[in-house]
Amino acid sequence: MPYRLNQTFLFALFSFITAGFLINLTSIPLFDVDEGAFSEATREMLSSGIWSATYLDGEPRYDKPILTYWIQAFFVSLFGLNEFGLRLHSVIASLCWGSAIYYFSREFINQKSAQAALLIFCSTLWVTVIGRAATADAILNCFIALCFFDIYRYQTYQHKKYIYRTWLWLSLGMLTKGPVAAAIPFIASAVWFMSQKQHRLWFSAIFNPLGWLILALILVPWLYMVWQEQGSGFFYGFLVDHNLNRFSDTKEGHGGQWFYYFVVLPLIILPYSGFLPMLIRQFKALWQRPLERLLILWFVVVFILVSVSQTQLPHYVLYGVTPLIILFAKYRQLLARQSWQLVFPVLFFAIQIALAVMAADLAGQQSNLYQKQMLALAPKFINTHYLAGAVAGLSLILAAFLSARFIFKNPPSVWKKLAAAGLIQSLFCYLYFMPALAGIQQAPIKQAAEFAKTLNVPVVRYQMHMPSFSVYRGAITERRLPKPGEYVYTKADKLEDLKQALAKNQIGGQLKIKYQHGGIAIALFDNTEQAAGSRR
Repeated sequence: MPYRLNQTFLFALFSFITAGFLINLTSIPLFDVDEGAFSEATREMLSSGIWSATYLDGEPRYDKPILTYWIQAFFVSLFGLNEFGLRLHSVIASLCWGSAIYYFSREFINQKSAQAALLIFCSTLWVTVIGRAATADAILNCFIALCFFDIYRYQTYQHKKYIYRTWLWLSLGMLTKGPVAAAIPFIASAVWFMSQKQHRLWFSAIFNPLGWLILALILVPWLYMVWQEQGSGFFYGFLVDHNLNRFSDTKEGHGGQWFYYFVVLPLIILPYSGFLPMLIRQFKALWQRPLERLLILWFVVVFILVSVSQTQLPHYVLYGVTPLIILFAKYRQLLARQSWQLVFPVLFFAIQIALAVMAADLAGQQSNLYQKQMLALAPKFINTHYLAGAVAGLSLILAAFLSARFIFKNPPSVWKKLAAAGLIQSLFCYLYFMPALAGIQQAPIKQAAEFAKTLNVPVVRYQMHMPSFSVYRGAITERRLPKPGEYVYTKADKLEDLKQALAKNQIGGQLKIKYQHGGIAIALFDNTEQAAGSRR
């Protein structure tokens, strides 16, 4: 019997997708560092015509493999170098990721749980953040999900086509972000098959020659091309520095502690954070069921790997959120039974209200000049309009929870109220919070780039790594000291360091500030007076 989606669900789904992935997609500037770095590397790929390797501000970029840049470049070629073209790949990848969750849940659970999973997916905070970002993570999460879903199908149906599809997703995941795309399903599936005494089935898939051929056909041609372009530099820079060393060293200041993700995870899965303790209570019963066991192992493997890493960022744990979404959906009536779970979305909006109240004082609490000048913009964006939006969001959530029993003959279940809270959360995030954050942090950079674009002389950067500047300027911004007559782009707190560096290198002249806003400065390095004095 064909499945039919009722109009109520379709309207809800359209609303959730619009709020989570589409609203203000094009009007919010690129965020640094990640969005700026991916976008600038793609811009330079299109400009240089070098499709085998990536460069960032003219220097080799070893952070990620090539697939995301190729896909991003395709959409930029179609829609132009703008926020829409640069972010569209993540929106599409997220829709594919959500669709994969829906069809898998429908196949192995039921239609209603599949619909619930899709709504939860489209309203989970960090899924929507990553699902509209100009980065690789939405694509990677999609491939990891597809990989696990076909692992389960292979164990259920024991048909070889699922082995080959798993190898395909795994290979494309590696072409997206490297070994992590293979490590997670490899470890989790090994433990899962062994726990069910099906080790022969697992080994049959792992040592399948055609699977390895699929991996080779996808990876080897690009590996050869990147070797031709960048030599061994990419292999050391990517495999050693950006992968192995992440577990032993802190990269780019993103350090953390073993408990970091215990704190971060509830924020990642807002507004469904209250499901977690209820899910943990059901662990023993869930472990006895094959599907639930695989989902648990998927999450646990991700959680352990990212927790032991010395480089920690919030979105790393997102690789393990897909199984939580499916478990939340399947056991929604069991997990969402108590109104105390409202505390998490309420706390989110309470923090936003407090932020609006304190916005005027944020700059005064900073000693760093860059942060002080940047946060001085906060009252412009986190204002009474922002406060009204936060109060309205909080009021709507409270009304949904407290008044439903008086309005409806059969009040909605708690999970539906939380889903409604997720929709309200998405609307607030992308109508108020993200535009405000971008206005404070990124708008000065974009404005500086637009100013620099009008200049007819070189612009360099000093102790500055915010590559969205190069994207909006449409040109490489070299990292070096300025020469006489050149402009330099830096942070306000680095201007004194720059003067000392110039003096130390015996480069005479003075810095004339031509642009300064929100902690971002562009200065002209001028030595005309010294030159005139020497002639006299």
